[in-house]
Amino acid sequence: MDVLLKICSFPAEALSRLPVIGPLIKVCCTSVGQKILMALTGLALCGFLVAHLAGNLLLYSGAEQFNEYAERLHSLGPVLWAAELGLLATFVIHICLAVSTAAMSLRARGSSYAEKESKQSTFVLLGGGASNWMVPTGLAILVFLILHVSDMKFNLRGVGVGEEDTFEHVKAVLNNNVTRIVYLIGLVALGIHLSHGVSSAFQTLGINHARWNGLIRIAGVLFAWAIALGFMSLLAWAFNAAAAAAG
Repeated sequence: MDVLLKICSFPAEALSRLPVIGPLIKVCCTSVGQKILMALTGLALCGFLVAHLAGNLLLYSGAEQFNEYAERLHSLGPVLWAAELGLLATFVIHICLAVSTAAMSLRARGSSYAEKESKQSTFVLLGGGASNWMVPTGLAILVFLILHVSDMKFNLRGVGVGEEDTFEHVKAVLNNNVTRIVYLIGLVALGIHLSHGVSSAFQTLGINHARWNGLIRIAGVLFAWAIALGFMSLLAWAFNAAAAAAG
């Protein structure tokens, strides 16, 4: 963990030496600053998930509308590349902050608690609530995303049809057996991760009141599983489409 922490902290240490933004970087490197940044990057990624799901739901409209949507995105050129780089940077920062805060938490405890108490009891899991599963679910999401990007953007496994027809490419990827298993695990992990992460982010940002905390937690869980089940529905759509074509 210490080695990984040093690797993740290297860019921040370098930036903290710069004359203008250095003091701001140092503030962001404190435990409070890191938690605020992790909350902000997490909510930014939630916004991306909403937009990404909305675009992918056009698969239900058929090849013509989905391919037009994909073509409009690709026509943005440099704007799309900048957005993708920004998304990648946000995700990397979120991961690095998660590693850092986890390391600080371990050091503060010194040793594992004999008994863990979940901060959130809305979602019941072995070993406590969703808050105790943030690291393992984060790792599962990372594996899922690596496979997703390698297939959808670069077609490294060759399971799709490439850029000839985006609609058919997505359908072919989603019908791959390895894809189904990894995506299902990754999307379940995403639901668990967001079910705690959304409400935790609001709490970190100071949106915290006894009257509203329960509603915020419920809204966070509903949002989490709406996103996860929305993406899962696309796996079912691809399977049914393939079955209909074969029949």
